[in-house]
Amino acid sequence: MIIPRFIRKLLAVFRGSVSPTFIFLSVALGFWFGLTPGWTGFHTVIVLAVLILNIHLGLFLLSTAVGKALCFAAAPVLFHVGSAVQSYLGPLLRLLASIPIVGMTDFSRYSVAGALIIGPVVGVIAGLLMTRSVIGFRRMLLKLEEGSERFRKWYSNRWVRILDRLLIGRRTKDAKALFSAKTKVFRKAGVVLAVLILAGAFLVATILADVMVKDKVTSAMTRANGAEVNLNKLDLSVLRGAVAAAGLQVTDAQNPQNNQLAVEKMAADVSVYDLLLGRLVMESVQVSSVQFDQERKTPGKVLEREKEEPAPFDPCDFEVTAEDLAKLEKYFKDAQKLKEQLQKLRKWLPKGGKDKAPAGRKQVPDEYLGYLQAKAPVRPSPRVMAQKAVLDKVQIPSPMFGNSRIALANVSDAPAAAGLPVMVEIKSNDTPAHMKLKFDYSQQDKQGGPEISGTFEGLDLSKTQSSLSEEAGLTVESATASGRLLGRLTNQAIDLTINVAIKNLKAKAQGDGVLNLGARRSSEILEVLNDLETTIRVVGPVTEPRLVFDVKGLTEQFKQALVKAGKEALMREIDKQLGEELDGKLGEKLPDGMKDALDKPKDLIKGLGGLLGDKDEKKK
Repeated sequence: MIIPRFIRKLLAVFRGSVSPTFIFLSVALGFWFGLTPGWTGFHTVIVLAVLILNIHLGLFLLSTAVGKALCFAAAPVLFHVGSAVQSYLGPLLRLLASIPIVGMTDFSRYSVAGALIIGPVVGVIAGLLMTRSVIGFRRMLLKLEEGSERFRKWYSNRWVRILDRLLIGRRTKDAKALFSAKTKVFRKAGVVLAVLILAGAFLVATILADVMVKDKVTSAMTRANGAEVNLNKLDLSVLRGAVAAAGLQVTDAQNPQNNQLAVEKMAADVSVYDLLLGRLVMESVQVSSVQFDQERKTPGKVLEREKEEPAPFDPCDFEVTAEDLAKLEKYFKDAQKLKEQLQKLRKWLPKGGKDKAPAGRKQVPDEYLGYLQAKAPVRPSPRVMAQKAVLDKVQIPSPMFGNSRIALANVSDAPAAAGLPVMVEIKSNDTPAHMKLKFDYSQQDKQGGPEISGTFEGLDLSKTQSSLSEEAGLTVESATASGRLLGRLTNQAIDLTINVAIKNLKAKAQGDGVLNLGARRSSEILEVLNDLETTIRVVGPVTEPRLVFDVKGLTEQFKQALVKAGKEALMREIDKQLGEELDGKLGEKLPDGMKDALDKPKDLIKGLGGLLGDKDEKKK
């Protein structure tokens, strides 16, 4: 017992029945395991292979220790090799990321990507050297036993064998057995142990996964929201591929006393394959009882963040003239509240190009251990996605929608990387309002924002009257709007073109009227203007948008309305004058048939050829 047991086991490799193949695998896998920093999907696969295959544990642990020492010693080498791997072997990394368990590896780390190449190379070299040394020693031992009578006689002594067994350990009966002995490929005990470990891991995951996943989800959402996020219950079933949650509360960072969002229940089907890749892909999500701006029982915690200043507005960036711009304050009573709502919405909007890290650039770490933690500035891949989601009974804080049903498609934490169109459909349960939006991430401009297109219909504009200011110029009694929109939208800027068609317009002028035409003239126009089509552009920073109206088009429509109003007024005046003159002078002298015709002089004038232009209007 003079030599430690661990060393005796290693020395026994040279004289034991371990196959050279498994000697090579033990050393190669050990070096690969040790050279790869952290814990990745590769580590899990290697551990399973060590348990199932007849890998020599002593050699594997020794190689792992040496490999881990090399990992820290060669951290800069791993960093620079990983940079080259990510630049030139991107398809290989994407292929590995699609393999279950292995795909859980964070290949954006330079050191991990470098160990993907250096680990196997160093492991193979070390394994070959070890295998060659063992084979050389065994050949020498065989030569001594077969060619030296004196050695055989000496080793045949009982006390020599006993001392050899005590000091070094068990060996084969003769040197020939070192080359002819067959080694089992699979370790029965290892297979049983692997099954027990997997079963235990599954049991632990079943018991503790809800708590662990719940903590990770709430922590991630808290960081993204900038304020505390609470989740009362989370049930995750890996076998059924299902997840259910209840009691989600998202604190309003601007007003910690209230929840920005509250969800009563949520259920989803989860892809097991994607779970093995470290992603959460929900195929069908059902959400009910969604509410906004609800008071919390206790104020939520707000994270400290740097204050973001709104970007300066320049009309030249949007190809509009300053004269056509109008601020929100002119049309909305509480424009500040609207801006606060836009500020909350901003962090959920797509990022512009200047927020994205430049591809291909790497920053050399200042600290030595930073070489092992540094990550490539690559576009993040989606880790959480909902292919289809239905949110029922959503209380939208808008009188035009109210209680609504929202359907979403392809919603993820990295939609630009997914490259799929994000679809949003909102249908009110209280009103005819219906809106469809499409965020097309295959159409992105230089700033990185997706192209947005959509349609809307059934919007009752009379419900917005309470939010309009007196400077808006009109009071809407009834009107229904429909149309389409197209443009770009990021968390930095907005540029949307909205084509609106208004039907059944009934409105009255107030203040300076419409387009500063005055209340009287605007009222005359609105009396005859039942239908209206116009284009509105919304441009500028998200928190300070401006409205651009099609003044030329509106003016032309108002002119036509004024002409029509003048004709109507002239028609009424002629009707009145003819009625008074004919009735006063002729009285009862006319026949009954002619008298009936003169009682309706307007119809008589139309019958004389439409002198006031009605016939031409009908032709049009």
